[in-house]
Amino acid sequence: MSNYLIDSLSKGLLLTDINKEIILIGLISDTHIPSRGLKVPELIINDFKKNKVDYIFHLGDHTTFKTHKYFVETFGKEKIISVAGNMDDMSISRVLPKKRDIEILGYKIFLTHGEGGPQGIIERLNRKFDLRTFDIIVFGHTHKPFKEKRNGKYYFNPGAPTDRKFTNLNSYAYLKLTKDKIDFQIIYI
Repeated sequence: MSNYLIDSLSKGLLLTDINKEIILIGLISDTHIPSRGLKVPELIINDFKKNKVDYIFHLGDHTTFKTHKYFVETFGKEKIISVAGNMDDMSISRVLPKKRDIEILGYKIFLTHGEGGPQGIIERLNRKFDLRTFDIIVFGHTHKPFKEKRNGKYYFNPGAPTDRKFTNLNSYAYLKLTKDKIDFQIIYI
């Protein structure tokens, strides 16, 4: 039996046969290129390549379309699943949605950037979106890594890899899925 990645909020239904028992997803957010860094740290790109990620979820605030394009050119369009953030310019906001609803290996996953201050972001996400049917909620915006299981749902944030203004820790993350297990690993740089 095949497993499917279903993205219901792109321009039509996307079905990709993934026929794998383990899915490894690289998570990155708030790259803010070029305002917080000249480019995405090569260490992250090399680590995603070395670990042979199946997908990369970028959770917004690329800032310019050039950053999104870099990920697509480096890893391939079929591997990059991104949302727009509050600091993304119009070239990104016109192309990427603010949220995505994805199913992988039977897990319903919700992707969004987030908004407002870091305090209370989980409550805001639940007020703004109907997250009752989701198993995993992945967001950015706070620039701080976050991992919590609350009311049977997993909430993950990979942090920010380039910022030193709103955080003293830079990070990205991995989400590893099997039919029986959800594993989230924060990588500090």
